[in-house]
Amino acid sequence: MFVVVILVLSIVLAFPAPLYRWVTDTPAVVAWAVAATLVPVAVAALAARQALRRLERFPEDPNRGQSVLTHGMRAVHGTLAIGQSGLLLCTNWLLLVARTPVVGDWPVIPALLAISPFLVSALLVWVVSYPADRAVRQIALEAFLFRGRPVQPVWSLRQYVINNVRHQILFILIPMLLIVAARDVIVIYEEPLRRFSGHPYTADLLLGAAAALVALIAPEILRYVWSTRRLPEGPLRDRLTQVCRKLRIRYREILVWRAGSGVVNAAVMGVVAPLRYILLTDGMLEQLDDAKIEAVFGHEAGHVKRHHIFFFLLFAVITGCLVTLFSIHSRHMNSREQQMVGTLLAVVLLFKWSVVFAWISRRFERQADMFGARVLALCGLPCVQPCELHRPEHSNPGPDPLGDALCSTAANVFSNTLNEVAVLNGMPPEGRSWRHGSISSRSRTLLRLAADPAAVASAERTVARIKIAITVVAVVCTAWAGWELKLWELLRHWG
Repeated sequence: MFVVVILVLSIVLAFPAPLYRWVTDTPAVVAWAVAATLVPVAVAALAARQALRRLERFPEDPNRGQSVLTHGMRAVHGTLAIGQSGLLLCTNWLLLVARTPVVGDWPVIPALLAISPFLVSALLVWVVSYPADRAVRQIALEAFLFRGRPVQPVWSLRQYVINNVRHQILFILIPMLLIVAARDVIVIYEEPLRRFSGHPYTADLLLGAAAALVALIAPEILRYVWSTRRLPEGPLRDRLTQVCRKLRIRYREILVWRAGSGVVNAAVMGVVAPLRYILLTDGMLEQLDDAKIEAVFGHEAGHVKRHHIFFFLLFAVITGCLVTLFSIHSRHMNSREQQMVGTLLAVVLLFKWSVVFAWISRRFERQADMFGARVLALCGLPCVQPCELHRPEHSNPGPDPLGDALCSTAANVFSNTLNEVAVLNGMPPEGRSWRHGSISSRSRTLLRLAADPAAVASAERTVARIKIAITVVAVVCTAWAGWELKLWELLRHWG
């Protein structure tokens, strides 16, 4: 869902007016908005119904019902993306909400009204899909009760909707709305700012600076959106702190992410150490033993140590530069040229974020998985099976060198952790994830790498080449955008 949120908000941010005006009649525009709101809800209701039927028909194989629900929600996200982007780009909806009397000149309000059909649709989707999601999670709960593991009741409908709003919408919506607010204020004062600075593109530069500032401070905002608290003192915190010290990973705090027992996950936020947080959900702390918590923690530490967040930001900078270039050159285009170039840009960005970003993310995830296995070995996990890392010639293996072998025992523990997390989250192990790939494929890949040190080195080299490519493209795009923005004139004016 968060990909659709990014898409919808990016359109509102980049296009204050529709790119095409294929539907201009007010009743037709309203009809489109209603359809874009309700069609995804109908698809979600159908998917939930089919998933429940599959669970009832094959109680011995709940993966069938999980798979139906997973594929159904993908269809829901697709209809949401198509319907909402069409509403914003191809109809007069943006202009219609801007003319609403309650809007006036207030910043952000037009954007909120523009995305209101999406927000309503998302809420209704979660309401109608709740029975199927509850059934899937109930199966996982029963399995862990049978194994004598601590459990909490499955979410109520209210808890389910609130959790999804916080973790799939608000964590993107709030930072993006801050950028939209900055844009709206800058537009209001664009002419005075231009006269004051003596530079024709002051507004673009200020918007870029505002976006960079929001990206920097977002972790401090999101720690409250996600309801977090400091990980209490104790043996687990001591071990995790010791791991970070050994790996030379700096951070602001290790937090317990109060997402409820229905979410077993971890995350890392922040590019710079003073605003970097490592989060572990309360569900994970309840359900996993310490070795598996260290495995998940090691995976998140890998994202930090391998600078994945920084390169994702560079990837986003490329998009910002392309949008800036379009904004500059579109001012000198006629309406038809704007539509053609805007469509080309939209296709490029759609491919960039839906295909290229997903491909890069999966490689980064594999690298973080390898790092997580290395952290387990660093934490002293006993090696109890034949292993490339602990052969006699590896007298003092380090936990992190590129191309180093992986401990087979650590890889197995990490693989088991992935599968257990999938079960706890109600995810089918073979279910594909847009950014992460399937749990099963990640497990198989890690076990294969543990048996083949040459493949480990090859995977590390692939990620290194990806990072070089992102850096080169980001530098070129930034230089190009800086040239078009005539930054040297601003420096000369204030120099």
